[in-house]
Amino acid sequence: MGRADPHRADGSDAAWLYDIGVHPHARRRGYGSAILAEVEALVLREGKVRLGLNVVGTNAAAIALYSKRGYAVSTMQMSKKLP
Repeated sequence: MGRADPHRADGSDAAWLYDIGVHPHARRRGYGSAILAEVEALVLREGKVRLGLNVVGTNAAAIALYSKRGYAVSTMQMSKKLP
């Protein structure tokens, strides 16, 4: 499962991936990579040349997947729990 919007992004040459989901029992079998490849192909067909996404900093598996596919950190958001 993936949701992308090739028409809304932070620039006219980019699209945004809102989320990707693979059932826990199906993880580590290449489905996430396959979904991401299809989203990238869709974005290219729509004439975009960049794909942006967010990932939770503690989601090591997602970070590894995105890094393996060539994604790099472009912005960083930080927070602090207040007493």
